[in-house]
Amino acid sequence: MDRRGFVRAVGAAGVAGAFGPLGAGPALAVDQRGRPAPQPGGATDFATPPNLRPGGQLDSRFPVSFAEPLAHSFRLVTEYFTALSQRNLDALSRTLHFPFAINEDIEPVVVGTAADLLASPPPTLNATGRGKSRIMPGSYDLLESMNVHLYCPVGTVISLTFNRYTPDGRMLLACDGVYSVTNNDGRWAIQFVSTIVREAEFLNVTYPDADLATTRSEQNYLAAFGYGNEAILDDAKSNRGTYDQPLPIGTQVASVNFGYGPRERSRDARDGHPMAGWKVKGVKSRLTVSTVTAESINRVIRTNLPEFIELAGGAVGPYAYTRDRPVRPITIHATHDKAHTINGYLRYTADGNLISETRGVGIRIYKAGHWASAGGLGQVTHHDRSNSRS
Repeated sequence: MDRRGFVRAVGAAGVAGAFGPLGAGPALAVDQRGRPAPQPGGATDFATPPNLRPGGQLDSRFPVSFAEPLAHSFRLVTEYFTALSQRNLDALSRTLHFPFAINEDIEPVVVGTAADLLASPPPTLNATGRGKSRIMPGSYDLLESMNVHLYCPVGTVISLTFNRYTPDGRMLLACDGVYSVTNNDGRWAIQFVSTIVREAEFLNVTYPDADLATTRSEQNYLAAFGYGNEAILDDAKSNRGTYDQPLPIGTQVASVNFGYGPRERSRDARDGHPMAGWKVKGVKSRLTVSTVTAESINRVIRTNLPEFIELAGGAVGPYAYTRDRPVRPITIHATHDKAHTINGYLRYTADGNLISETRGVGIRIYKAGHWASAGGLGQVTHHDRSNSRS
């Protein structure tokens, strides 16, 4: 349906109603609690869509990638915002996976359990009246927008912006957030959030250095694949050819990983089992929190470029080079020391024929005088032309 029809449907029936009954078509069937129903044969957590072509990866054209993931995700992010706007921490906790992480400034705050959240909430969620809080007493919030940036069978990335007002109705700030919603062992919930707060006086300020630094880093790294420069891709000192300086030792970073990397997706598609890596059963958490160390800065990297080249062309043709996504600006939200970015790449044959498009959402921070990656919220194959008719 068109945009207006969709909005009317959501208003009348909720997001799940707008997408149709959960479990319809080739999407993963669920029970009344939103848990996956058993799949025929039990070989994988998700059935292969009948129109997925030989050699093709699952991409965004198939309902299993978007129907249930988006229905659950918009519901959960709406419930999260509702609880926050009502200053109801108990209701908010029910929308989360634990451990849960929130990146309020430039490093994550990790909350181990719901009890920990209620006892000692992060400042941006703290309306308890005790401890450090970044919520003005008596203030209220107005939702401004929600958008989807990434989706796959096991997770999504949704952005949400709301404005906060003082008790007497003066605009106080805008909060731009990205929310990673995942299916862990059959339960959909929010695993990781990153927020950027802009005070009312800063709403029209832009940060082009964040966008330029991110774009150049992406282009440097991706160009090395086309040039066949395995030495630079294996070079930790150049940060795999991005030339980003490492974040200072001791910096904490956090990411959500959907658990199915681009090389594995390509290999499984070639080998005829493209759904093998989309896992739900037994997955307890998709959150990784780590600290920058001397060992991580100088880690051993083995790109295995010949294997990559063999796999990257899919069923379209021989792989030749990669370009960053032609989207400007690349930042979704930005401030002076943090940016949420929409990244990814397009692969091509030597004559410029598109092979596939991959998308991701990342976090960049400015620390010690430079911008660098501080984690991500997921990555998917958005479009694989191996699934298109020749």
